[in-house]
Amino acid sequence: MKQGTRQFWKDFFALLMPFWRSKEKWPAIGLLVVIIACTLGAVFLSVQFSFWYNRFYQALQDYNQPAFWREIAIFSGLATVSVLRGVYAVYLGQWLRIRWRRWMTDHLLGEWLADRAYYRQQLTTGATDNPDQRISDDIQQFVDGTLTLSLSFLGNVVNLFSFAVILWGLAAPLTIPLFGGGGITIPHFMLWAAIVYAIVGTILTHLLGRPLIRLNFMQQKREADFRFGLVRFRENTEAIALYGGEASERQGLLRLFGGVMENFYQLMSRTKKLGFFTSAYGQASAVFPGILVAPQYFAKTIELGGVVQVIQAFGNVQDSLSWFVSAYSTLADYKATVDRLTGFRRSLEDAKAAARSGGIDMASDTRTNLAVETVQLALPDGQPLLEGHGLSVQPGDRLLLTGPSGAGKSTLFRALAGIWPFGKAKIRLPGNARVLFLPQRPYLPLGSLHTAVAYPAKPEEVPAETAAEALRAVDLSHLVPALEQEEYWARRLSPGEQQRLAIARAILTKPDWLFLDEATSALDEATEERMFALLRDRLPGTTWLTISHDPKVAAFHDRHWRIEKDGVAPARLVEAPEAAAA
Repeated sequence: MKQGTRQFWKDFFALLMPFWRSKEKWPAIGLLVVIIACTLGAVFLSVQFSFWYNRFYQALQDYNQPAFWREIAIFSGLATVSVLRGVYAVYLGQWLRIRWRRWMTDHLLGEWLADRAYYRQQLTTGATDNPDQRISDDIQQFVDGTLTLSLSFLGNVVNLFSFAVILWGLAAPLTIPLFGGGGITIPHFMLWAAIVYAIVGTILTHLLGRPLIRLNFMQQKREADFRFGLVRFRENTEAIALYGGEASERQGLLRLFGGVMENFYQLMSRTKKLGFFTSAYGQASAVFPGILVAPQYFAKTIELGGVVQVIQAFGNVQDSLSWFVSAYSTLADYKATVDRLTGFRRSLEDAKAAARSGGIDMASDTRTNLAVETVQLALPDGQPLLEGHGLSVQPGDRLLLTGPSGAGKSTLFRALAGIWPFGKAKIRLPGNARVLFLPQRPYLPLGSLHTAVAYPAKPEEVPAETAAEALRAVDLSHLVPALEQEEYWARRLSPGEQQRLAIARAILTKPDWLFLDEATSALDEATEERMFALLRDRLPGTTWLTISHDPKVAAFHDRHWRIEKDGVAPARLVEAPEAAAA
């Protein structure tokens, strides 16, 4: 087995087996057993219908009216059972699918969110790999494809052996004459003809359809890239409108869609070639067994009912053997889905491995201060960014961090938050301390305004009146009537309103340590001073670490760290000798 094939099956079972070993396994196994029974029942009914067609057409040929009506009654019973089997096979299959999809979605979301892999993944892989599509679309396609293809394959295997037995008993031998007299006799010729016909079709289908795997993979990726471009446009409509960037955005979106079209044209061309062959193959299979059995019929060695049963049995054997031919497009799409999911999971593992192998040594202990013993931060490409050592922050300190743009201030905060894996550092954090980071651009989750104010806590954990009071404190009293209203608040609120809402979160959370990364940059001077005064009054025991370019903010801090940048050398983190005014 080739290395690539071995790796594919290893990755496939890594996706498949966790659900069947989980707490959900016994209900799922029960459903699967019933669904398999329905699948085998379909084969049993197909065999019964085969014999029924023999008897039915024989009754017509013999002008046997009582036998005709008896077969009609038998058909009614078989048809009723067939309908019930078909309906419950679909219903139970859907039930198993949604349970499996729910478990896989929860499991993959857990892997994505654990250890902040969703953030590190972007840093280590250079792209998000469209995680929204992996979690929403590909899980569904994987579950549907696994059940559909596996049950179809099982049904065809059982169907093959069932009708091969029938064809074995019905098919007469074929004698091929040789020069000089005599000949070669092939026993059970119809069965061997069906096998050879299917094998030739399978080989040709694989040769024609193999490129579909890569094309399906790329089509899903480019569709996701185009969709992400549209979502990004929607998220930034105001900025685009202010810039007047419609022409540039249109060009960029059409470029992304051009990638969709280019790959789709290749997909169309390859699908057309495969379609010509599979259609011709299917059409030929309708008359091929009739041509083979016709000499026996015209020689009157087989009756009409037997001819019909031979043709049906040949068709079933050939269809079962040609499963790969008929399912090739589905298999190509399914393999692309498995490749995307396994690639996504591998990128998560790489992100977590990079975090574990990094030199950022974070530890929490019984100490009450934050100590930066050594820090040597780097960019994802390994380029040194920031160095410093021997710095500490005591409880109750209000520390201001300043420095030139791009020197590593926000990256230092990310390292203190434990989400930056690049570089070497030894950082000691106070144990059991409540920590809150307020970035420059606050995150507003989907849902009500109450949900946005309470975040990261759940809205039910923050009483509505408490949330309303926090909004009033940050001069957002006009939003209180809409507290339980669900809107796209990230679009409705201005940047300044969003930053004040984040300050309200800090008031509600009452953290021991508060990190503010340009958290008031969108506010005017008077409002910014009110917000810092509010934090000072409402959170008297909270330790602050603030990044700001505004010199007036220094009035609310009593210590000052500065990042000094000199040419191409890494920036240096030092404590400024002067103390800010209290």
